[in-house]
Amino acid sequence: DIRSVGRFFTWSDKRDGIYAVNKNLDRVLRNWGWHKVYNHSYALFHNPGISYHSPVSVALSAPWRIGSKPLKFLNFWTNDSHFLGLVRSVWGQRVVGNPLEVVLSKLRNLKRELKHTFKKPNPSPQNESIRVEIKNIQSRLLLYPTDPELLHQEKLLISKLGKVKDE
Repeated sequence: DIRSVGRFFTWSDKRDGIYAVNKNLDRVLRNWGWHKVYNHSYALFHNPGISYHSPVSVALSAPWRIGSKPLKFLNFWTNDSHFLGLVRSVWGQRVVGNPLEVVLSKLRNLKRELKHTFKKPNPSPQNESIRVEIKNIQSRLLLYPTDPELLHQEKLLISKLGKVKDE
């Protein structure tokens, strides 16, 4: 369900007094694709007028986020030998401005340097060829899920891939 505003009960049987029945029957649904694009949208339930149901309209609000994505700090970076030196060098840079601007500027610079330093390396050709073999075996396993030879080959290839990563 997307967030809704307006009338709480979306359906009424229009009876009076203690016999009146009001229910929240109507709703607006979204899928993940909708959420990614229209994550700030909401459903507005209007007064029902002469109908039993409240009409609904959907407000497609623009995303509120302006600027770049926040830094997702990965804890394993701290284990790298370059990490502390990188933080010291960025934090040691002279930046002019009020204290808040100085901190924000240093954080932006640190984010850029961390992203540049810890880019994912290109996978080795051997690693990629093993992945292709695993994919082929698993495609054949969809057709023959109990084939002992295919199951054995898959297990060996996954083990081999783990050894290649460790090297």
